[in-house]
Amino acid sequence: MKDKIKIINGNVYDPITGIFAIKDVAISNGMIVDDADFKEDITIDATDCLVTPGLIDFHLHCFNGGSDGSCDADTFCLPNGTTTCIDAGTSGCANFEAFYSRNIARSVTRVFALLSLASEGQTTGRHPENQTPDHWDKEYIKRLFDRYPQLVGIKIRLGHNICAPFGMTDEPLSEGVKFAEEIGQRVVVHVNDPDVGTDRIADMLRKGDVFCHMYAGKTTNILSGDNKVNDSVKEAKTRGVIFDACNGRGNFLFNVAEPAIKDGFWPDIISSDNSVYGNYKQPLISLPRLMSKYLMFGMSLKEVLDAVTIKPAEWLNMKSLASMEYGTEADIAIFKLVDKDVIHKDFTGEKRVGHQVFVPQLTIKDGVIVYSQSDFL
Repeated sequence: MKDKIKIINGNVYDPITGIFAIKDVAISNGMIVDDADFKEDITIDATDCLVTPGLIDFHLHCFNGGSDGSCDADTFCLPNGTTTCIDAGTSGCANFEAFYSRNIARSVTRVFALLSLASEGQTTGRHPENQTPDHWDKEYIKRLFDRYPQLVGIKIRLGHNICAPFGMTDEPLSEGVKFAEEIGQRVVVHVNDPDVGTDRIADMLRKGDVFCHMYAGKTTNILSGDNKVNDSVKEAKTRGVIFDACNGRGNFLFNVAEPAIKDGFWPDIISSDNSVYGNYKQPLISLPRLMSKYLMFGMSLKEVLDAVTIKPAEWLNMKSLASMEYGTEADIAIFKLVDKDVIHKDFTGEKRVGHQVFVPQLTIKDGVIVYSQSDFL
């Protein structure tokens, strides 16, 4: 039997309405309920805290035991206020069912997945996966999408280190978008130092497709010669292509992000690209730490929270995951926004100092407390 929980005195943010309000939140049987005449078993005092829907980490790697770059979703997510995540193509059609049975079906965290077009997925960081279009098992991929609602899109990776070993440049994307169109799926494309311009990549993407690692690229990135974001990338955003900041270990540079932000080019989604390579280490650390970095850059609190709640929830067609209304899932995170100097680094080791940081205090998934800071309750 699930406890009846009341969260009192918190600054509650509802991304559906865009409103912050000091109010109470009542939880019963895994749902947010009307608190009138509510008799709770547990009272949580959230004075001086933010109370939000559970975060959605749009891009990480959690095929634990099936990839040398993954850990389990619950370890990555629950202590960081994250209750839903999307694995970013760690598995392909040859091993997705193992990923499903071993990890997705057993996780407390709600796990969705992108399917790599490479049959083996990203099983190892020691060599690139083979995304050669002639090798795609299209019929099997179609069957998996028909069978598993947890599959929410196709993952493609573009980068010199990924495509060049197989004699390709942008063929996985050009052919992948055509295939995605055939089977009614969206594409999420990793872009970091590809052998083609980001203008060409942006031109291929459709409304709802996702350009991830938007601030990556030592040699090829979203900037033009005048340190402005190139026109094709801007036009793609205007027509509904989604841009994900997606930090990761090696997918963020200040010398790309800062000129782009100065040009008004902000992320739609903030995700971690968490893996064993970056978890709790600079330059990534955690999703709340990355959220703090975008406060430093000048995004408002509302904009940052929307980028980890309502924006990914809308992409998933599951807006209730970003709601604090009665009758919606009781996936809730509580944070303190602490005034404190914190260092943010990029892939090259460059540093910037922020002055606020999100500190997770408590996470509730489906009405159950699944994480608490040891001194919070």
